[in-house]
Amino acid sequence: MKKILIFSFFCLLCFTISFAQKVKPVNYGGSVNLMEVRGRGGDAVVVLRTLGYGKNDALAQEDAEVRVIRALLYSGFSKDYPAVISMTESEAEAKSQGKLLAFFENKEYKDCISSVKPMGKLDKVKGEKVKKKPFDIAVNYYVLKNKIANMNFDSFGF
Repeated sequence: MKKILIFSFFCLLCFTISFAQKVKPVNYGGSVNLMEVRGRGGDAVVVLRTLGYGKNDALAQEDAEVRVIRALLYSGFSKDYPAVISMTESEAEAKSQGKLLAFFENKEYKDCISSVKPMGKLDKVKGEKVKKKPFDIAVNYYVLKNKIANMNFDSFGF
């Protein structure tokens, strides 16, 4: 009986992990820093630097892209580039009725990214089974803002 219980728990754990949300960046820390703003008004491109984490270059780049987009959505960087969504991440995901999840899972955020430049090499993170790499990611702020606005969220602050 004890073996069946342990086996059931193991199966449940594996099932839960396999369906876990994979669009959020891994939790290895790091920050997103505003490097420069190119252009003005609706053509403004915000260049942000962050570390991407993953086992290879492609995974690290995807992690960095998601970090940057989430920082723009929920944090913002100045009075000229405030958070696109004026509520917490959990509130926004609950009110979006799956639209935000689809935005990340379908990689629609890539439409807002104009360039991704690696700024270093892929280095092993001490004590972890993952590597990190710095990236400069250029995002058109107003394209992102309009894309989120077109999702027709209720109670989102724009």
